[in-house]
Amino acid sequence: MSLTARLTILFAGVVALVLAGFSTLVFRETSAHFIELDRSLLMSKVHLVEEAVQASQTEDDLRRRLATSTHGHDGLYLRVSGHSGVLLEQGDLSMPDAVREGLETSLQGLAWRDTNGSLYAQRFVLDLGANAPGQISVTAAVDTSHHRHFLDDLTLKIAGYALVAVLAGTLLGWMASRGGLKPLTAMKARAERLSAQHLAERMPAESVPREMRELALSLNNMLDRLQADFERLSAFSSDLAHEMRTPVSNLLTAAQVTLAQQRTPQDYRSSLATISEELQRLARTISDMLLLAKTENLHELPLREPVDLVAEARSIVEFYEAVASEKYLTIGVDGVGEVAGDRLMIRRAISNLLSNAVRHADAGSTVSIVVRPSDTGVVLAVSNLGPHIPVASHQQLFDRFVRLSPGRSRDASEGVGLGLPITKAIMHAHHGEVTVRSADGVNTFALEFTTR
Repeated sequence: MSLTARLTILFAGVVALVLAGFSTLVFRETSAHFIELDRSLLMSKVHLVEEAVQASQTEDDLRRRLATSTHGHDGLYLRVSGHSGVLLEQGDLSMPDAVREGLETSLQGLAWRDTNGSLYAQRFVLDLGANAPGQISVTAAVDTSHHRHFLDDLTLKIAGYALVAVLAGTLLGWMASRGGLKPLTAMKARAERLSAQHLAERMPAESVPREMRELALSLNNMLDRLQADFERLSAFSSDLAHEMRTPVSNLLTAAQVTLAQQRTPQDYRSSLATISEELQRLARTISDMLLLAKTENLHELPLREPVDLVAEARSIVEFYEAVASEKYLTIGVDGVGEVAGDRLMIRRAISNLLSNAVRHADAGSTVSIVVRPSDTGVVLAVSNLGPHIPVASHQQLFDRFVRLSPGRSRDASEGVGLGLPITKAIMHAHHGEVTVRSADGVNTFALEFTTR
């Protein structure tokens, strides 16, 4: 069921409930007022009987006075009984047996009705006074048919008015619901226009009611994140295709050239070595891409354990000593610091920075790894002497497949431009960041872990 239908039904239900309550109140109060009028009328007739009783000396005198004082009252039944029996019974009403029996045991008023008519009856007990000690019983009833007809007409009119009011209220509720939900309809229309080609569409947060503004802003924030993820995925696919195209083309060319003519076994071995080297590069690129895709979408670390950054850095340095010795580099590790995180991921981040530093360090210089506390946690900084990195290129360094080396060399020692993006994704997963600073011939990449 639509929200408009729900609101319309709710509105109609509320109108019907309010009208039913109001109608019941009017009917009850009107009925009570008529009963009060009937009781007052009976009291006035009984007062006449009481005056006759007070003025009479004997029962015969009382009968005569009662016949005179109560004669000519239409729609009235009166029965006066004394210790000697019925003194007077007159009226143009017939007292039903059920009413008569009910009044025998109670002095309370009784409203009665059936298909032939309605009446209000009550029994009174009067003292005879000094003239004739004792009591008399007065049973009086008054015809209430005109009240009944009025109440029946009133009931029909109220029911008709309530029916019209409920229908009108339902229509107005439907119109109000549609009008009130127009902003939601507009948001629905915009949401339907969203697609992979139209991700820039946003909800009209400024023009919707205040109650829906938070929802619109939340949806816009969600769309911002989806658009960013989609653009990153598109860029990822584009970069992946670009990086795959070159090695696959090289492999195809090498294979076609080798097969073009008869060659010596040595030529075949050389061609296979070239193909193997390109395949290794391709496999490493695919592995790095998978790791980057997995790390970028990581919202929570799969494993978090204490990691001694100095111990991890020293163990990694051992793997780079052979490469460093070729450039006569010295690698130093100093400081102290421990963080909580994924050990393998942190090792990969340190290894990426150290590999980058060894690759670009000036020959014969020193690469230093320093671990120190900071205002917000722990910092691991890898510094080397090397070519200056312009500030404008700092952010670009962390983009995929970006290599600042001229000509994008494909030398075996040259990476594919995924080391720093992977490091950035790892630090993001650890709620930290990686920074770069280049000054006075020293390039420093730092892993900043937040622990406070």
